[in-house]
Amino acid sequence: MMKDKVIISVVGAIISASSLNAFDYDFYGGAYAFSKVGFNNTKENSATGKYPTDSFASIALEANVKGSFIEGFTYGLGGMLSAPVWDPYQASYAYINGTARRSLGNESNEEIGYRYYILSTAYLGYQYRYKNIDLGIKAGRYEDHGLDWFSGTSEGGHIWIGNDNIKFQANFVNRRGLAANQWFNDFYYVGKGGISDYNRYFATASLDMKFDEFGLKPQVWYHRNDYIAPGLDIFYNYKNNSFSAKTSIYSLFVLSHLKEGNIYRNGTDKKLSTIIIAQEDMSYDIWNFGAGIWKNFGNPNGNSGIGRHGNKSKLDVWTASAGTSTFMGYDAWALNDVNSYNAFTGWLYLGQGIGDFNWEVLGRVTTSKNSDEQSLTLSLGYQVNAQVNLGLKLEYFNDISKPYERTGLGEWANPNLGNISNDRSHAFLIAEYRF
Repeated sequence: MMKDKVIISVVGAIISASSLNAFDYDFYGGAYAFSKVGFNNTKENSATGKYPTDSFASIALEANVKGSFIEGFTYGLGGMLSAPVWDPYQASYAYINGTARRSLGNESNEEIGYRYYILSTAYLGYQYRYKNIDLGIKAGRYEDHGLDWFSGTSEGGHIWIGNDNIKFQANFVNRRGLAANQWFNDFYYVGKGGISDYNRYFATASLDMKFDEFGLKPQVWYHRNDYIAPGLDIFYNYKNNSFSAKTSIYSLFVLSHLKEGNIYRNGTDKKLSTIIIAQEDMSYDIWNFGAGIWKNFGNPNGNSGIGRHGNKSKLDVWTASAGTSTFMGYDAWALNDVNSYNAFTGWLYLGQGIGDFNWEVLGRVTTSKNSDEQSLTLSLGYQVNAQVNLGLKLEYFNDISKPYERTGLGEWANPNLGNISNDRSHAFLIAEYRF
Protein backbone atom coordinates (compact mmCIF):
# COMPACT_ATOMS: atom_id res chain seq x y z
CA MET A 1 0.00 0.00 0.00
CA MET A 2 2.80 2.39 0.92
CA LYS A 3 4.51 1.65 -2.43
CA ASP A 4 1.29 2.38 -4.33
CA LYS A 5 0.86 5.66 -2.46
CA VAL A 6 4.40 6.70 -3.31
CA ILE A 7 3.89 5.90 -7.02
CA ILE A 8 0.60 7.81 -7.09
CA SER A 9 2.25 10.79 -5.37
CA VAL A 10 5.15 10.85 -7.83
CA VAL A 11 2.82 10.64 -10.87
CA GLY A 12 0.64 13.38 -9.40
CA ALA A 13 3.68 15.57 -8.81
CA ILE A 14 4.86 15.09 -12.40
CA ILE A 15 1.44 15.97 -13.79
CA SER A 16 1.21 19.02 -11.56
CA ALA A 17 4.72 20.14 -12.48
CA SER A 18 3.99 19.68 -16.19
CA SER A 19 0.87 21.82 -15.88
CA LEU A 20 2.67 24.41 -13.80
CA ASN A 21 5.65 24.62 -16.12
CA ALA A 22 3.50 24.65 -19.26
CA PHE A 23 5.49 21.94 -21.03
CA ASP A 24 4.27 21.48 -24.61
CA TYR A 25 5.50 20.00 -27.84
CA ASP A 26 4.77 20.01 -31.57
CA PHE A 27 5.85 16.99 -33.58
CA TYR A 28 6.24 17.61 -37.31
CA GLY A 29 8.09 16.39 -40.38
CA GLY A 30 7.44 14.76 -43.71
CA ALA A 31 8.42 12.51 -46.59
CA TYR A 32 9.76 14.07 -49.78
CA ALA A 33 10.80 13.13 -53.30
CA PHE A 34 12.81 15.39 -55.61
CA SER A 35 14.01 14.89 -59.19
CA LYS A 36 16.07 16.93 -61.59
CA VAL A 37 15.95 15.82 -65.22
CA GLY A 38 18.44 17.43 -67.60
CA PHE A 39 17.34 17.54 -71.23
CA ASN A 40 20.85 17.79 -72.72
CA ASN A 41 22.37 14.29 -72.85
CA THR A 42 25.28 15.10 -75.17
CA LYS A 43 28.49 13.16 -74.60
CA GLU A 44 31.34 14.82 -72.74
CA ASN A 45 33.76 16.49 -75.16
CA SER A 46 36.44 18.65 -73.55
CA ALA A 47 37.84 19.57 -76.97
CA THR A 48 34.65 21.43 -77.87
CA GLY A 49 33.52 22.36 -74.34
CA LYS A 50 30.31 20.34 -74.60
CA TYR A 51 28.98 18.56 -71.50
CA PRO A 52 25.65 16.99 -70.54
CA THR A 53 23.24 18.51 -68.05
CA ASP A 54 23.06 16.54 -64.83
CA SER A 55 20.06 14.46 -63.73
CA PHE A 56 19.26 12.77 -60.42
CA ALA A 57 16.44 11.86 -58.04
CA SER A 58 16.42 11.64 -54.25
CA ILE A 59 14.07 10.80 -51.38
CA ALA A 60 14.08 12.18 -47.85
CA LEU A 61 12.42 11.66 -44.45
CA GLU A 62 12.21 14.35 -41.79
CA ALA A 63 11.15 14.33 -38.13
CA ASN A 64 11.31 17.19 -35.61
CA VAL A 65 9.91 18.18 -32.26
CA LYS A 66 9.76 21.68 -30.83
CA GLY A 67 7.98 23.36 -27.97
CA SER A 68 8.43 25.11 -24.62
CA PHE A 69 9.01 24.19 -21.00
CA ILE A 70 8.94 26.07 -17.73
CA GLU A 71 7.97 29.67 -18.57
CA GLY A 72 9.29 31.03 -21.85
CA PHE A 73 12.05 28.45 -22.39
CA THR A 74 11.95 26.81 -25.85
CA TYR A 75 13.62 23.84 -27.48
CA GLY A 76 13.86 22.00 -30.78
CA LEU A 77 15.35 18.70 -31.90
CA GLY A 78 15.20 16.86 -35.21
CA GLY A 79 16.83 15.86 -38.44
CA MET A 80 16.53 14.39 -41.89
CA LEU A 81 17.57 11.32 -43.84
CA SER A 82 18.20 11.62 -47.58
CA ALA A 83 19.69 9.51 -50.36
CA PRO A 84 19.85 9.44 -54.17
CA VAL A 85 17.73 6.79 -55.90
CA TRP A 86 18.62 7.62 -59.52
CA ASP A 87 21.92 9.15 -60.58
CA PRO A 88 23.06 8.48 -64.18
CA TYR A 89 25.90 11.06 -64.07
CA GLN A 90 26.76 10.71 -60.36
CA ALA A 91 25.60 14.30 -60.08
CA SER A 92 23.92 13.82 -56.72
CA TYR A 93 27.30 14.16 -55.02
CA ALA A 94 26.97 17.89 -55.62
CA TYR A 95 23.47 18.03 -54.15
CA ILE A 96 23.31 15.27 -51.52
CA ASN A 97 26.01 16.55 -49.17
CA GLY A 98 27.79 18.52 -51.84
CA THR A 99 29.91 20.11 -49.13
CA ALA A 100 31.10 16.73 -47.85
CA ARG A 101 34.66 17.89 -48.36
CA ARG A 102 35.79 19.21 -44.96
CA SER A 103 32.20 19.41 -43.70
CA LEU A 104 32.69 17.37 -40.53
CA GLY A 105 34.67 19.77 -38.41
CA ASN A 106 37.02 20.71 -41.25
CA GLU A 107 39.77 18.56 -39.80
CA SER A 108 40.82 17.15 -43.16
CA ASN A 109 41.19 18.07 -46.81
CA GLU A 110 40.12 14.58 -47.85
CA GLU A 111 36.76 13.74 -49.35
CA ILE A 112 34.59 12.04 -46.73
CA GLY A 113 31.93 10.62 -49.03
CA TYR A 114 28.17 10.75 -48.71
CA ARG A 115 26.28 11.76 -45.59
CA TYR A 116 22.80 10.30 -45.51
CA TYR A 117 21.59 11.99 -42.32
CA ILE A 118 21.83 15.43 -40.72
CA LEU A 119 20.94 16.53 -37.21
CA SER A 120 19.55 19.80 -38.55
CA THR A 121 17.67 21.07 -35.47
CA ALA A 122 19.06 21.12 -31.94
CA TYR A 123 18.52 24.33 -29.98
CA LEU A 124 17.53 25.84 -26.65
CA GLY A 125 16.05 29.29 -26.31
CA TYR A 126 14.16 31.74 -24.20
CA GLN A 127 11.39 34.11 -25.31
CA TYR A 128 9.73 36.80 -23.22
CA ARG A 129 6.70 38.79 -24.34
CA TYR A 130 5.20 41.74 -22.48
CA LYS A 131 2.48 43.82 -24.12
CA ASN A 132 3.97 44.55 -27.58
CA ILE A 133 7.60 43.79 -26.71
CA ASP A 134 9.17 40.54 -27.92
CA LEU A 135 12.57 39.56 -26.49
CA GLY A 136 14.33 36.31 -27.33
CA ILE A 137 17.53 34.33 -27.57
CA LYS A 138 18.26 31.02 -29.28
CA ALA A 139 21.43 28.93 -29.55
CA GLY A 140 22.27 25.70 -31.35
CA ARG A 141 21.08 24.57 -34.78
CA TYR A 142 17.92 26.13 -36.16
CA GLU A 143 16.27 27.52 -39.28
CA ASP A 144 17.57 30.97 -40.15
CA HIS A 145 15.91 34.01 -38.66
CA GLY A 146 16.51 37.55 -39.88
CA LEU A 147 19.29 36.46 -42.26
CA ASP A 148 18.26 38.00 -45.58
CA TRP A 149 21.19 36.57 -47.53
CA PHE A 150 21.00 33.05 -46.11
CA SER A 151 18.46 30.29 -46.51
CA GLY A 152 18.67 27.00 -44.66
CA THR A 153 19.97 26.19 -41.19
CA SER A 154 22.55 27.93 -39.02
CA GLU A 155 24.67 26.70 -36.15
CA GLY A 156 25.19 29.57 -33.78
CA GLY A 157 23.17 32.06 -31.78
CA HIS A 158 20.40 34.56 -32.43
CA ILE A 159 19.02 37.37 -30.26
CA TRP A 160 16.19 39.81 -30.94
CA ILE A 161 14.15 42.51 -29.24
CA GLY A 162 11.34 44.69 -30.57
CA ASN A 163 7.79 44.66 -31.89
CA ASP A 164 5.93 44.77 -35.20
CA ASN A 165 7.21 48.28 -35.95
CA ILE A 166 10.84 48.13 -34.88
CA LYS A 167 13.04 45.13 -34.13
CA PHE A 168 16.75 44.69 -33.55
CA GLN A 169 18.35 41.35 -34.41
CA ALA A 170 21.88 39.98 -34.10
CA ASN A 171 23.28 36.64 -35.25
CA PHE A 172 26.45 34.66 -34.76
CA VAL A 173 26.78 31.91 -37.40
CA ASN A 174 29.50 29.35 -36.81
CA ARG A 175 28.58 26.83 -39.51
CA ARG A 176 25.91 26.38 -42.15
CA GLY A 177 23.80 23.42 -43.21
CA LEU A 178 20.95 22.58 -45.58
CA ALA A 179 18.40 19.82 -45.04
CA ALA A 180 15.79 19.97 -47.79
CA ASN A 181 14.45 18.15 -50.84
CA GLN A 182 17.07 19.20 -53.33
CA TRP A 183 19.99 20.27 -51.16
CA PHE A 184 21.27 18.10 -48.33
CA ASN A 185 24.53 19.49 -46.94
CA ASP A 186 25.98 18.67 -43.55
CA PHE A 187 27.20 21.59 -41.44
CA TYR A 188 30.37 23.23 -42.73
CA TYR A 189 32.48 26.36 -42.22
CA VAL A 190 31.70 28.72 -45.08
CA GLY A 191 34.79 29.67 -47.07
CA LYS A 192 37.30 27.56 -45.13
CA GLY A 193 40.07 26.63 -47.54
CA GLY A 194 41.91 23.92 -45.59
CA ILE A 195 42.98 22.69 -42.18
CA SER A 196 45.42 25.61 -41.76
CA ASP A 197 42.82 28.23 -42.71
CA TYR A 198 40.60 30.19 -40.33
CA ASN A 199 37.12 29.04 -39.39
CA ARG A 200 35.22 31.90 -40.99
CA TYR A 201 32.22 32.56 -38.78
CA PHE A 202 29.59 35.20 -39.55
CA ALA A 203 28.31 37.98 -37.32
CA THR A 204 25.32 40.04 -38.47
CA ALA A 205 23.15 42.79 -37.05
CA SER A 206 20.03 44.49 -38.44
CA LEU A 207 17.30 46.92 -37.47
CA ASP A 208 13.84 46.41 -39.01
CA MET A 209 11.76 49.61 -39.06
CA LYS A 210 8.21 49.96 -40.41
CA PHE A 211 6.27 53.20 -40.78
CA ASP A 212 2.78 52.35 -42.05
CA GLU A 213 3.44 51.06 -45.59
CA PHE A 214 7.09 52.12 -45.70
CA GLY A 215 10.00 50.08 -44.35
CA LEU A 216 13.75 50.38 -43.80
CA LYS A 217 16.28 47.77 -42.76
CA PRO A 218 19.92 48.80 -42.29
CA GLN A 219 22.18 45.82 -41.63
CA VAL A 220 25.80 44.77 -41.50
CA TRP A 221 27.49 41.42 -42.22
CA TYR A 222 30.93 40.44 -41.00
CA HIS A 223 32.68 37.29 -42.25
CA ARG A 224 35.89 36.59 -40.39
CA ASN A 225 38.99 37.02 -42.52
CA ASP A 226 36.86 37.71 -45.62
CA TYR A 227 34.78 40.89 -45.59
CA ILE A 228 32.48 43.32 -43.87
CA ALA A 229 29.31 44.24 -45.76
CA PRO A 230 26.92 47.02 -44.73
CA GLY A 231 23.59 47.04 -46.54
CA LEU A 232 20.19 48.68 -46.71
CA ASP A 233 16.74 47.30 -47.60
CA ILE A 234 13.91 49.67 -48.53
CA PHE A 235 10.32 48.76 -49.37
CA TYR A 236 6.96 50.42 -49.93
CA ASN A 237 3.57 48.68 -50.01
CA TYR A 238 0.59 50.07 -51.92
CA LYS A 239 -2.92 48.63 -51.85
CA ASN A 240 -6.11 49.80 -53.49
CA ASN A 241 -9.10 47.44 -53.56
CA SER A 242 -8.04 44.36 -55.55
CA PHE A 243 -4.69 45.80 -56.61
CA SER A 244 -1.52 45.73 -54.54
CA ALA A 245 2.13 46.48 -55.25
CA LYS A 246 5.37 46.18 -53.34
CA THR A 247 8.46 48.11 -54.41
CA SER A 248 11.70 46.73 -52.95
CA ILE A 249 15.35 47.75 -53.14
CA TYR A 250 18.09 45.65 -51.56
CA SER A 251 21.79 46.54 -51.39
CA LEU A 252 25.02 45.15 -49.97
CA PHE A 253 28.42 46.83 -50.12
CA VAL A 254 31.06 44.14 -49.69
CA LEU A 255 34.37 45.48 -48.35
CA SER A 256 36.71 42.56 -48.96
CA HIS A 257 39.72 41.78 -46.76
CA LEU A 258 43.15 41.17 -48.22
CA LYS A 259 44.03 37.53 -48.78
CA GLU A 260 47.61 37.78 -50.02
CA GLY A 261 49.61 40.43 -51.81
CA ASN A 262 47.14 42.80 -53.45
CA ILE A 263 44.49 40.13 -54.02
CA TYR A 264 41.25 40.43 -52.10
CA ARG A 265 38.86 37.70 -51.00
CA ASN A 266 36.38 38.72 -53.70
CA GLY A 267 38.72 37.25 -56.29
CA THR A 268 39.76 40.55 -57.88
CA ASP A 269 42.15 43.37 -57.10
CA LYS A 270 39.23 45.61 -56.11
CA LYS A 271 38.37 45.99 -52.46
CA LEU A 272 34.72 47.02 -52.88
CA SER A 273 32.01 44.95 -54.57
CA THR A 274 28.32 45.80 -54.58
CA ILE A 275 24.97 44.07 -55.04
CA ILE A 276 21.91 46.13 -55.99
CA ILE A 277 18.51 44.45 -56.43
CA ALA A 278 15.31 46.30 -57.34
CA GLN A 279 12.01 44.51 -57.88
CA GLU A 280 8.33 45.27 -58.25
CA ASP A 281 5.81 42.62 -57.17
CA MET A 282 2.15 43.26 -58.00
CA SER A 283 -1.15 41.46 -57.75
CA TYR A 284 -4.63 42.04 -59.09
CA ASP A 285 -7.40 39.70 -58.02
CA ILE A 286 -5.91 36.20 -58.65
CA TRP A 287 -3.14 37.51 -60.93
CA ASN A 288 0.47 38.00 -59.83
CA PHE A 289 3.06 39.79 -61.95
CA GLY A 290 6.22 41.83 -61.66
CA ALA A 291 9.74 42.63 -62.77
CA GLY A 292 13.20 43.08 -61.33
CA ILE A 293 16.86 43.82 -61.94
CA TRP A 294 20.00 42.57 -60.19
CA LYS A 295 23.31 44.37 -60.77
CA ASN A 296 26.72 43.41 -59.42
CA PHE A 297 29.63 45.83 -59.38
CA GLY A 298 32.78 43.74 -59.08
CA ASN A 299 32.66 40.19 -57.75
CA PRO A 300 30.73 40.02 -54.43
CA ASN A 301 30.36 36.26 -54.78
CA GLY A 302 34.06 35.41 -55.13
CA ASN A 303 35.52 33.17 -52.47
CA SER A 304 33.22 34.63 -49.83
CA GLY A 305 30.00 33.49 -51.45
CA ILE A 306 27.94 36.53 -50.45
CA GLY A 307 24.65 36.43 -52.34
CA ARG A 308 24.83 32.75 -53.18
CA HIS A 309 23.86 31.17 -49.85
CA GLY A 310 20.52 32.96 -50.15
CA ASN A 311 19.24 36.15 -51.73
CA LYS A 312 16.40 38.62 -51.41
CA SER A 313 15.25 38.40 -55.02
CA LYS A 314 12.61 36.21 -56.59
CA LEU A 315 15.26 34.32 -58.57
CA ASP A 316 16.63 30.85 -57.91
CA VAL A 317 20.39 31.11 -58.44
CA TRP A 318 20.98 27.32 -58.23
CA THR A 319 19.79 26.28 -61.70
CA ALA A 320 22.96 25.52 -63.69
CA SER A 321 24.68 22.18 -64.16
CA ALA A 322 26.38 20.47 -61.20
CA GLY A 323 29.92 19.16 -61.09
CA THR A 324 30.13 15.37 -60.95
CA SER A 325 32.75 12.70 -60.66
CA THR A 326 32.25 11.60 -64.27
CA PHE A 327 32.36 14.95 -66.01
CA MET A 328 33.53 18.40 -65.04
CA GLY A 329 32.21 20.92 -67.52
CA TYR A 330 33.21 24.57 -67.42
CA ASP A 331 29.91 25.27 -65.63
CA ALA A 332 30.69 22.46 -63.22
CA TRP A 333 28.61 23.69 -60.33
CA ALA A 334 24.91 24.39 -59.94
CA LEU A 335 25.29 28.14 -59.45
CA ASN A 336 24.23 30.25 -62.41
CA ASP A 337 25.89 33.60 -63.17
CA VAL A 338 23.25 35.93 -61.72
CA ASN A 339 25.71 36.70 -58.94
CA SER A 340 28.98 36.62 -60.91
CA TYR A 341 31.52 39.25 -61.92
CA ASN A 342 29.84 42.53 -63.08
CA ALA A 343 26.63 40.63 -63.87
CA PHE A 344 23.42 42.39 -64.88
CA THR A 345 20.14 40.48 -64.78
CA GLY A 346 16.59 41.45 -65.66
CA TRP A 347 13.41 39.39 -65.26
CA LEU A 348 9.66 39.49 -65.81
CA TYR A 349 7.01 37.14 -64.45
CA LEU A 350 3.28 36.47 -64.63
CA GLY A 351 1.16 33.94 -62.77
CA GLN A 352 -2.16 33.01 -61.20
CA GLY A 353 -3.44 31.35 -58.06
CA ILE A 354 -6.64 29.41 -58.78
CA GLY A 355 -7.83 27.69 -55.64
CA ASP A 356 -5.27 25.05 -54.74
CA PHE A 357 -3.54 25.32 -58.14
CA ASN A 358 -1.00 27.95 -59.16
CA TRP A 359 1.15 28.62 -62.21
CA GLU A 360 3.85 31.11 -63.11
CA VAL A 361 6.01 32.00 -66.11
CA LEU A 362 9.32 33.80 -65.49
CA GLY A 363 11.80 35.01 -68.10
CA ARG A 364 15.38 35.96 -67.19
CA VAL A 365 18.30 37.45 -69.15
CA THR A 366 21.79 37.71 -67.62
CA THR A 367 24.97 39.23 -69.03
CA SER A 368 28.29 39.05 -67.19
CA LYS A 369 32.03 38.82 -67.66
CA ASN A 370 31.70 35.06 -67.14
CA SER A 371 28.76 34.22 -69.38
CA ASP A 372 25.48 35.23 -70.98
CA GLU A 373 22.35 33.35 -69.96
CA GLN A 374 18.73 33.27 -71.13
CA SER A 375 16.05 31.25 -69.36
CA LEU A 376 12.29 30.83 -69.52
CA THR A 377 10.61 28.95 -66.67
CA LEU A 378 7.13 27.50 -66.21
CA SER A 379 6.32 26.60 -62.60
CA LEU A 380 3.22 24.59 -61.61
CA GLY A 381 2.01 23.79 -58.11
CA TYR A 382 -0.93 21.89 -56.68
CA GLN A 383 -1.87 21.62 -53.01
CA VAL A 384 -3.68 18.28 -52.98
CA ASN A 385 -4.68 18.64 -49.33
CA ALA A 386 -3.26 20.03 -46.10
CA GLN A 387 -0.46 17.45 -46.13
CA VAL A 388 0.33 16.75 -49.80
CA ASN A 389 1.89 19.20 -52.24
CA LEU A 390 3.05 18.57 -55.84
CA GLY A 391 5.29 20.80 -57.94
CA LEU A 392 6.80 20.90 -61.42
CA LYS A 393 9.24 23.41 -62.90
CA LEU A 394 10.21 23.32 -66.60
CA GLU A 395 13.07 25.61 -67.56
CA TYR A 396 14.61 26.44 -70.91
CA PHE A 397 18.15 27.59 -70.10
CA ASN A 398 20.80 28.61 -72.64
CA ASP A 399 24.26 29.20 -71.18
CA ILE A 400 26.98 30.92 -73.22
CA SER A 401 30.34 30.60 -71.47
CA LYS A 402 32.95 33.27 -72.19
CA PRO A 403 36.73 32.72 -72.23
CA TYR A 404 37.19 34.72 -69.00
CA GLU A 405 35.08 32.18 -67.09
CA ARG A 406 37.37 29.33 -68.14
CA THR A 407 40.76 31.02 -67.66
CA GLY A 408 42.96 29.02 -65.32
CA LEU A 409 40.51 26.13 -64.99
CA GLY A 410 42.59 23.61 -66.87
CA GLU A 411 42.75 21.98 -70.28
CA TRP A 412 39.13 20.77 -70.11
CA ALA A 413 37.96 24.41 -69.95
CA ASN A 414 40.15 25.84 -72.70
CA PRO A 415 39.66 29.65 -72.93
CA ASN A 416 40.95 29.60 -76.51
CA LEU A 417 37.67 28.08 -77.70
CA GLY A 418 35.92 31.46 -77.50
CA ASN A 419 32.25 31.57 -76.52
CA ILE A 420 30.65 28.14 -75.96
CA SER A 421 26.91 27.55 -75.81
CA ASN A 422 25.44 24.67 -73.79
CA ASP A 423 21.80 23.78 -73.25
CA ARG A 424 21.13 23.62 -69.50
CA SER A 425 17.36 23.11 -69.82
CA HIS A 426 15.89 20.88 -67.14
CA ALA A 427 12.84 19.90 -65.12
CA PHE A 428 12.41 19.87 -61.34
CA LEU A 429 9.75 17.57 -59.88
CA ILE A 430 8.72 17.77 -56.23
CA ALA A 431 6.33 15.65 -54.14
CA GLU A 432 5.85 16.44 -50.43
CA TYR A 433 3.91 14.87 -47.61
CA ARG A 434 4.00 16.93 -44.42
CA PHE A 435 2.64 16.15 -40.98
